[in-house]
Amino acid sequence: MPKVDVQIGARERLEPAISKATLLFPTDAEVRIGTTAIRGSATAMRALADALVEAADMADAYDRDPEAFNQRERADREEADRTGG
Repeated sequence: MPKVDVQIGARERLEPAISKATLLFPTDAEVRIGTTAIRGSATAMRALADALVEAADMADAYDRDPEAFNQRERADREEADRTGG
């Protein structure tokens, strides 16, 4: 499967925008990161935002205590294996 990495540093400007609705297309939310744009419905963009916050929280938790993070991840995987989900 192809992989795309979007690296965001301190220098890329993040610009929120919308593409206004037309008779054929609904209004999309958009975030421009330099020359790259992420565009989607408001619902899809909120889901992406939620996932980004969760990933950032995970990275912070790992940086604070890698061993505790790994233990929680291992326990979560074992619980999923036991319960089938």
